[in-house]
Amino acid sequence: MSALFEIPRLRTLARHAAPHVLEGTVVPLVLFLLMLRFIGVWGAAGLVLMILVHEMGHVVEIQRQGMRATAPIFIPFLGAAIFQREHPTTAVKQAQIGIAGPIAGTIGATVAFVLFTATQNPVFLLAATIGFFLNLINMLPVWQLDGAWVLAPVSPWFQVAGLVAIGVLAVVFHFVSVLLVIIAVLGIQSARAAFRNANNPYYTSVPANARLALFAAWLALVLYLGVMTLQSESLFISLAR
Repeated sequence: MSALFEIPRLRTLARHAAPHVLEGTVVPLVLFLLMLRFIGVWGAAGLVLMILVHEMGHVVEIQRQGMRATAPIFIPFLGAAIFQREHPTTAVKQAQIGIAGPIAGTIGATVAFVLFTATQNPVFLLAATIGFFLNLINMLPVWQLDGAWVLAPVSPWFQVAGLVAIGVLAVVFHFVSVLLVIIAVLGIQSARAAFRNANNPYYTSVPANARLALFAAWLALVLYLGVMTLQSESLFISLAR
């Protein structure tokens, strides 16, 4: 989905509001329209399906933890949001909710990729490319993105690393967007808040083995999604020639 620009999401409208937004996905209107122009209805359907699979991963985990959440609410040209009526009691549980979406989304994208290899239908490849890229971007540990929630119990320094990653995307790869800049600016405030809350028992009570497990899961997802994004994008470009 490198030709499409997916900006993941506003997770909370206000941290202590109820209900509060747990997860949303922001897709700029202009690029959504470009998608319709170049890849048509099937491309749009692939994007919506990948967002739905991702969001349902959060819903399933929220319900598994005994909490309530709405079904994904799709907002035209913006994406989707899930409203969670209760807040997790530990940082680990919040991280589990955060990583559940990318795990589900990664499985969905992988299924689409396998279907492409079996059928050579480019619609499946397009859906896979969108899915891999969407979930990879969401693993950035910045602001309210999934990666920030997954790594919050590990170290606040990952928020800084996420901001650096956005800078590298912009400077080295010329991957720039107004919305990406906005997320980076908001991410600066989130990073400052992460350091202020670093000694909060909500985070310090997380045992070392749980921190290691969260980091390992995050890293494994990032590596897999990175490789598969490049592979599916390469195949998609070759088909387009």
